Amino acid sequence: MADINTDVLIIGGGVAGSAAACAFSKKGYEVLLLEKSEKPQDTARGDHLQPAVCEILGKWNVLDHFFKSGAKKRAGSLWFDEDANFLMDANVSKLDIPEPYFMFMNHEDISNVFVSAANKNESFSFMCPIVSCAHIETNDDESLFEIKSKDGTITTAATKMIMIADGVASNMGRYFNFERTSFRYERALAVLFSDDYEADEFNNLRTYLTDRGIVTMIPRAKGGCKIGLTIDRDEIKSWKKMSSKDYQTFIGKLVPAYNDLKMYSAGIYPPSMIIAENWARENIVLIGDACHGLHPGRSQGMNTTIKCVDHLLGLIPSKDSFEKESVIKTLEQYQKEMKSNINELLEANHSMGLSMDNFDHQSKVDEIQKFKLLEQDKEAGHSYRMKSAGYGVF
Repeated sequence: MADINTDVLIIGGGVAGSAAACAFSKKGYEVLLLEKSEKPQDTARGDHLQPAVCEILGKWNVLDHFFKSGAKKRAGSLWFDEDANFLMDANVSKLDIPEPYFMFMNHEDISNVFVSAANKNESFSFMCPIVSCAHIETNDDESLFEIKSKDGTITTAATKMIMIADGVASNMGRYFNFERTSFRYERALAVLFSDDYEADEFNNLRTYLTDRGIVTMIPRAKGGCKIGLTIDRDEIKSWKKMSSKDYQTFIGKLVPAYNDLKMYSAGIYPPSMIIAENWARENIVLIGDACHGLHPGRSQGMNTTIKCVDHLLGLIPSKDSFEKESVIKTLEQYQKEMKSNINELLEANHSMGLSMDNFDHQSKVDEIQKFKLLEQDKEAGHSYRMKSAGYGVF
């Protein structure tokens, strides 16, 4: 006899797991969310949600919860060459969509908001920190797990569906023999913080095209900005040893407009793409980076994950008919639909990662011309803005 009986067991309390927990518990399903770490998540990671995802959060009735917790709106992005000559305004505020803005919030706060919203649902339970989660058995009706808490307490949980959301390393995915293919990109993503940066009134990203690649100034919800750029992998050791003044000089040479902006290192992320060959098996489904770890250059990972969770939520059997057998059939359907729907996005993300690896002077010239044309061509510009808003991909 299990200590806890639940409909959905979610392993991993990052953005993927917490979003799924929030969405499913709000629909009345019994949800148990497990997370090992009490530490805040990495603040330098992705921090903005597309308009299409804001529409989903509105449907889940959690959008207002984000704004009450400090999230802010962003109109879009402005594109410039390295000398700050204007190329394109990719503003989404005039698009005919339900939520014509990007929402941004420091990464470490996003999963906290999802958990806080889920906590309002009686069907939600959260165990954190845990030491381990071990699969005991799966029978015709359910799967049984043994959960060990930090204080040594052992809890058994029986569940009809298992969501694995334990990140790109996905130890649980490996345990259940989910095979994944991976590709390592040549250039690393370096992130800097500046507390002195002042955003414009629309909180726009400001992206600069340089011979070394793209340099992006990303306003943060609590002030200042995040600066993103790529460096060669053989530069990582020296980059880590640089002083704040060194970073300032480095960025100032690429984009002279920021010669005087003080900054400091936030992290280095050698990106890779990891794709699971199968997203679901029996009553188990992979979500988030455990399923599809994307190149972070276009902030698509978190947005893609929430879209996938929403799609699964629309397919899953009602609470009254939520049984292991019906879950298995639903996950087969989910995998079939989403794998085909998402292929275009995965291919585009991979292509973008390769282009960032090989970015050079000619790439800069080509990109400058592209954004000039997008600014001039009303139809092409509209299509670009809709895709950046998260529509028209899947």
